[in-house]
Amino acid sequence: MIMKQFRIFLLFAMLLAGVCAHSKVIAPAEAPAGEGVPGASASVPGEALSPAAEAAKDAVLPPVNGQADTSAAETTVHPKKNDKPAMVLHDAQGNVLPDINGKLTLDDCIQIALANSPQAVAAQLNLQNAYVNLNLSKAEFLPTLTAGASQSYSNSKMDGSSRTDHGSSDVYAQAQLSISGITDKVRNVKIQQGAVEQAQLNLDSVKNDIIRTVKKNYYALLSAVRAVGIRTQSRDLYKDQYERAAEYFRLGLRPKVDVTTAEVNLNNEELSLIRAKNLVKTSSAQLANSMGVTTPKTLDIEDIAAFEKFEMPFDQAVKTAYANRPDVLSAQTDVRIGQIKLNQAKAAYFPTFSFSAGYSKYGDDFSLDNEETKLLASVEIPIFNAFKTYNGVRQAKISLENTVNSSRSLLNDVFLEVQSAYINMQEASESIPIAELNVEKAKENLDLARGRYNEGIGDIIELKDAEVSYTDAELSLLTARYDYASAVADLKQAMGTN
Repeated sequence: MIMKQFRIFLLFAMLLAGVCAHSKVIAPAEAPAGEGVPGASASVPGEALSPAAEAAKDAVLPPVNGQADTSAAETTVHPKKNDKPAMVLHDAQGNVLPDINGKLTLDDCIQIALANSPQAVAAQLNLQNAYVNLNLSKAEFLPTLTAGASQSYSNSKMDGSSRTDHGSSDVYAQAQLSISGITDKVRNVKIQQGAVEQAQLNLDSVKNDIIRTVKKNYYALLSAVRAVGIRTQSRDLYKDQYERAAEYFRLGLRPKVDVTTAEVNLNNEELSLIRAKNLVKTSSAQLANSMGVTTPKTLDIEDIAAFEKFEMPFDQAVKTAYANRPDVLSAQTDVRIGQIKLNQAKAAYFPTFSFSAGYSKYGDDFSLDNEETKLLASVEIPIFNAFKTYNGVRQAKISLENTVNSSRSLLNDVFLEVQSAYINMQEASESIPIAELNVEKAKENLDLARGRYNEGIGDIIELKDAEVSYTDAELSLLTARYDYASAVADLKQAMGTN
């Protein structure tokens, strides 16, 4: 009676262990929703794929006409009156993404990029795979519960005897738990937890790179658009100069060479304007590509009147990079994993403990009148294994030292990256006031040269030089401002604070 109660208690304890395993130490880990980055849940055979996964499976070519890549974002079709469907993009959380055919802000472009970038999707899938591996390592601590039934029938005839037939049935239910090398399994769980951390940090790093790229391309497009305005203004100045020279020549106040020179200057500026407009199209294509979409149209983006001034001492910028950079944090996790593997290798010098338990009931016709309980605890003491443990420990030590050295090298690289970005930012910041002063002086010189030419004192070459200087000064100021914005984006990416 006591043994039967003990067996029932053992079965109950094993079932309770299986339930409790879903919390605290060995609870199955779940990947986060994605935080703006698409990541469909891992599917199993027979389970319906998500709309994003189905679209990714069938995708062949990237969409055109402002339709983002449906392999990375869910789409909903809304028919219009003319029966031409419009594609409405959603992110992984179901939020509607901004329409790329409308007016886009910098935040809109970043949001679309994070929802469509193939690099972000790949990093999210790697994170999901890391969670799966973590759950597999935790599953080693869980018991297995099985039940089954069988029915057999045989009919035979032996020489000299009558024909016989026989049938039997069997039904069983059993619970079993077997753990060998418990400390090794615990260390494997810790290693997989480190792998999950690294996968998450890699996702953060990819997102930082995407944001930095989108910002730089956004600023480049803004710069190209403003350059068209400057070139258009310069073209109008040359056109006015040509008309004045032609009128002065008709009145006999200026020679024919002034008209010819003014016409050449106007044509050259028309060519420069054409190149500036083509640069807008190229910059738009680069921005769309960094957003993970394709469109033949030029993107319409919001202008930024003034850029935020970055104010942080260099030492603080370096400390921020060391504390926030995903690759630095991932390197620290590498060191922890290396230490765990070293301890795991050293554990081979010590005894190995194993435990297994099982309880089953079986019988005929679902009566389950028979039962069996199994308990086993064992210890295995290593004596000699041909120096495999010794060399395994040495290998783990070398690997750990190499990881520590790589981490130190990474810190040096991070320092240099932050320093370079900081110097570039300071250079652009110091260039802006000088460029603004040059524009002011060039404008004054242009007004004087135009007045001298209109009064018949100056010549057309002097006027052309003044116009070229003014246009170059405006373009230099434009470049300095957007170089500063781009340098700040590089510095923030180097600090890991995008």
